[in-house]
Amino acid sequence: MALVFGTDGVATSADESTFESRVCSLFQYVRQANLDIVPYLQDRIIPKLQTNFSVISKDNNVGKHAWNNNNCESVNNLLKLSVDWKPRRVADLVEHIHDLVKLQYNDLRRSLFGQGNYQLAPAFQHHYIPYARWAKMSQEGRDKAFNNFMEDTGKRQEQKTVTSSDGRLTVTGTNKIARKTNQCRRPRSERTQPKHK
Repeated sequence: MALVFGTDGVATSADESTFESRVCSLFQYVRQANLDIVPYLQDRIIPKLQTNFSVISKDNNVGKHAWNNNNCESVNNLLKLSVDWKPRRVADLVEHIHDLVKLQYNDLRRSLFGQGNYQLAPAFQHHYIPYARWAKMSQEGRDKAFNNFMEDTGKRQEQKTVTSSDGRLTVTGTNKIARKTNQCRRPRSERTQPKHK
């Protein structure tokens, strides 16, 4: 078991050469001990471990070092507390999950004005609204500020600049060109048509 699932076992191999080396060591040990599990290891265990290893090595978000479950554990604990650690009907469970999700959204909303269980990450600090201003905002204004916060991906786009041909002047470029009302733009390929003879 330690050779398969231990800290230095096949299942915890860091790279392909280590995986192959540990598989060889495992089969050497099993054959020397005259155990009748070689076919079982070859047909069942090693192929599954090989599949798991290939998935982990291809995806950086999978594996014990790149993925943790702390958020799930804390929400799971809240769920258990809300149902008093007793089995409930599915409808009750759905209601409790809905209440927890609403609570999470309320905490997110409170983070906009610096209160609650969360604080804004540096990439989202521009969404911060002082509490005095938040208190005076209408519900519509609060909803708009929260929706802007939720739609923000946190990735800042660099402003495009245009530099003059002599390199002396640089100005901020615009994405849109001013157009007359109801003016349509044709794709470049449709600007001309071949002459028909």
